[in-house]
Amino acid sequence: ADPAYAISGGYPGTFSQTPAASAHGAGSVIGTVGSMTLGPAAGGEVIITYSNLMVAAAALVASEANYDLQLYSASPPSAFADTTTWDLPAGDRSVYLGKLTLGAPADLGSTLFVEQAGLQKQITVPSGGLVYYYLVTTAAITPGAVARSGVVRSVRV
Repeated sequence: ADPAYAISGGYPGTFSQTPAASAHGAGSVIGTVGSMTLGPAAGGEVIITYSNLMVAAAALVASEANYDLQLYSASPPSAFADTTTWDLPAGDRSVYLGKLTLGAPADLGSTLFVEQAGLQKQITVPSGGLVYYYLVTTAAITPGAVARSGVVRSVRV
């Protein structure tokens, strides 16, 4: 394992997006494309074992539900902007790694939070260990302009 990225035998990737405080339709991108280190510098097969999502808000907005991370091995040519409906166009197919369902956050008072443990999603991380993503809301919402951030952990296969 790469000591620069290894924590508890795995690779923690962090993500964060802050949407505009405007209407986002079902399936809309939150923020823009992001990247996170999710594997060893040499690349290779990893299994995603854990994810969490934290929203810096004291209450769910109307109809707030699941969030997904759409994963890519390179920056997707689509370059979707905030509020754009996510799609998998032909130009993105060669770098698409699949979807990671983060879940629907629960109201914990001053913070919204959801976590998924025991995941078993295998992906191929490219050389450099970097994975690109879009954070996507599955329901139509009008979010506050507050950060949606989290951690995705993987282990080398």
